[in-house]
Amino acid sequence: MSGRTAASELDGRCTTRPGTPMIGPYSVNQMDDFYTAIARGEVKASGIMNLAQRLYIAERCPERARVVDVCCGRGLQLPTLYRYGKQLQGYVGLDLSPANLAEAAATVERLNASYGAARFPTAFVECDVAAPWPAEAVAGEFDVAVYTSALEHLPREQAVASLRHTAAALRPGAVLYLSTPNTPGDPPRPLQHRVHVYEWNTAELEPVLAECGLVVTDRVGLLCPPVEQVAAALTAQYGDGACAWYQHLRQSVPAALLDAVVAAVIPQAATEVLYVCRRPA
Repeated sequence: MSGRTAASELDGRCTTRPGTPMIGPYSVNQMDDFYTAIARGEVKASGIMNLAQRLYIAERCPERARVVDVCCGRGLQLPTLYRYGKQLQGYVGLDLSPANLAEAAATVERLNASYGAARFPTAFVECDVAAPWPAEAVAGEFDVAVYTSALEHLPREQAVASLRHTAAALRPGAVLYLSTPNTPGDPPRPLQHRVHVYEWNTAELEPVLAECGLVVTDRVGLLCPPVEQVAAALTAQYGDGACAWYQHLRQSVPAALLDAVVAAVIPQAATEVLYVCRRPA
């Protein structure tokens, strides 16, 4: 293979796949509806990861919290907030895509029908989260910001701007839950998933979060790397016993379930990470 061909293939792996749904520079390709997939018996590691992070967030929302869901998509955070949220004061979903917002509104209608009434006020705002947020999106400060599996759908410059706007919308002491792929190497780095636009890693992302005035208080791994890397990370972090435990569980626990648990304790090696960030009081 010539050097030019190799460089061309590398450049291709660093760019969004042609045919990906786009609005301007943003990928609006949606993640699978894991609720529907699991209901029909389809269990994937990515689906369990998405369910786990939604549940993690919902269980940690304080009572009477105001929640903003940045790039809310079809509203996949809402079912766990309805079930596990503690009398939320309100929820605002932001998204660039009218089609996504229509699906999110339909999600609310289904949940209201299932629960017999609305559990908390909901509103949806069509906007570019990298531009200044409209007044209806920032009427008062938020206690919780949800920004899950979406940062990678924005070019780097716009992603940074969106983080600044998110941080500015939080009250002092509030929390941002941000998840995104953790992709090794220096930019331009090959994308793990070519429906994305720009993928970050921890070393690049955390200084940007600090510049936005946010403090990372925890990291939770969401997706596991290959098995040999998991074993090495567990051994390095917790010793040989942890690696033996993992190898034993691989024989009896379905991989899609086990991977979500194991990834949580090795965020340094995980291929996707949930960053728990706080705006200092």
